[in-house]
Amino acid sequence: MVKLEHISIAYQNNLILEDVNLEIKQGEIVCIIGPSGSGKSSLIRVINHLIEPTKGKVFFEGEEITNKNLNTIRQQIGMVFQQFELFPHLTVLDNLILAPVHLKKCTKEEAIQKAKELLNKVHLIEKLDCYPETLSGGQKQRIAIARSLMMDPKLMLFDEPTSALDPEMVKEVLQVIKDLAAFGMTIGIVTHEMSFAKEIATRILFVCEQKILVDDTPKNIFEKKEHPRLKEFLDKI
Repeated sequence: MVKLEHISIAYQNNLILEDVNLEIKQGEIVCIIGPSGSGKSSLIRVINHLIEPTKGKVFFEGEEITNKNLNTIRQQIGMVFQQFELFPHLTVLDNLILAPVHLKKCTKEEAIQKAKELLNKVHLIEKLDCYPETLSGGQKQRIAIARSLMMDPKLMLFDEPTSALDPEMVKEVLQVIKDLAAFGMTIGIVTHEMSFAKEIATRILFVCEQKILVDDTPKNIFEKKEHPRLKEFLDKI
C-alpha cells in the first residue's frame, strides 16, 4: 500500500532520516518505536507529505505521490496527532462533518448519520453537541480519530496519540485503535507504549541513528533484542 524509496530528510543542515526504505502492506499494523529525536514522527509524516523529503520517493497504492495533488491523497490517509487539532468553536458533530461535506464526499444528512455511527463506535455519542473545551483529553483524541475515519481512509497514521494524555486516559484511546486493527484497517503508529506495540503490531520498526535499524516481528523485537542499540533502548524502559 505504501512504499518509501531512499527517503532522506534534512532540516537546516540537520540530518533527520537518511536513505530510508519502507513498505507497509494492506492490513498491516506497523508500530514505530525509538528514542526521542530519532526521526519517528518524521518517518510517519513524510508518508502524506506533512514533511517533504529532501531526497527519495513516496508511493501510495503503486502510484508515486511525491509531486502529486496532496489533497486527494490525504483524503485516503487519515492522520491523528499528539495534540487533538479539533476546532474549538465547533461542536463535536460539526468537527466531524466539516471535511466530508466541504469536500463533497457526501451530503450533510449522510455525514450526520455517519458521524453518529462513528461516535457510537468510540463510545461518545452523548457528546454529539458538546464543544471540545468540555471534553477530557482522552475524549478529544477519540473524537479526532472519529473525524479522520469520516473520510473513509485506506490507511490510518498515528503520531504518538497518547503522549499528551494523562495515564488514566491512555487505555480508552488505545482500545479504539485496537478496534480499528480488529476490523482490518492498515495502521502506522508512532508509540512509546511498548506493551501496546507488542500486543497489536504485525511488525515493529526501531528507528535510531537516522535509520530503521530493526524491522521485525514483536516477538523478535522484545525477546531476541538482537541489535545492541535496540537492546540498550528496551532495557532502559
